[in-house]
Amino acid sequence: MSWARRLRRELGATPIFGERLAQFGYLLLHVGTADDGARLELLEPRGEGFLTRFLDARGEGPHHITFVVPDLRAMVAHARALGLTVVGEDYDHPPWREAFIAPDARHGVVIQLAQSDRSYPPVDELVSTRTRDIDNLPSSRGATEPLWWTPLWETAPGAVARLGTTHLASTDLEFSRLVFGDLLGAQVSEDDSALDLSWPGGSVRVHASARPGVTGMSLRGGPAGGVGIGPARLGAEVTHIMNCPEQE
Repeated sequence: MSWARRLRRELGATPIFGERLAQFGYLLLHVGTADDGARLELLEPRGEGFLTRFLDARGEGPHHITFVVPDLRAMVAHARALGLTVVGEDYDHPPWREAFIAPDARHGVVIQLAQSDRSYPPVDELVSTRTRDIDNLPSSRGATEPLWWTPLWETAPGAVARLGTTHLASTDLEFSRLVFGDLLGAQVSEDDSALDLSWPGGSVRVHASARPGVTGMSLRGGPAGGVGIGPARLGAEVTHIMNCPEQE
């Protein structure tokens, strides 16, 4: 939980919720105020599996971007119609149905699609109280220890920084427009060899680049040089270079 403590000290991050599974534990954080900020998910390995393989191959850094969708089956069918490879489908666990678009040479990152019959409380409630109604929050199949992360409250928070847009490098902007605009329903605008994508819950800026992958997230406040997580950066200036795994 070292990264969680660091983000709380340096960015004033608020823990939202976390659980543990056989291969990994996760923790969602909100970095920002009640009306300005974004979420970040930290992943920590617990046993051999996809996360240890990722860390062995790449080290710490962004692993996936998550989109909550209204109809997972329809979204998966649409993704496959675009030629995307979808793996890890689970449609039978209402608190957290999920599927994953495998990383490819155009985006270089896993895209998680999720659907839940539960939801997180409004941000103003999350940042104003430590109480979490764990029986009514989204929950992964087979998850345990929904309170494992609560010692994080003992870490004194720093001044609140505000996390914003995710930055993604793409080798094919037209295909990015199809994936994020047509498939995932973003409002799309374009300038300077980049796509600006927005949804009610967040935004992504896709840059043209020869090397794909998440390059970081915009940040207002926090340390002067930002915060580096592997090859990515949370900072005021993010260029082409988060759900972020951390090594134990």
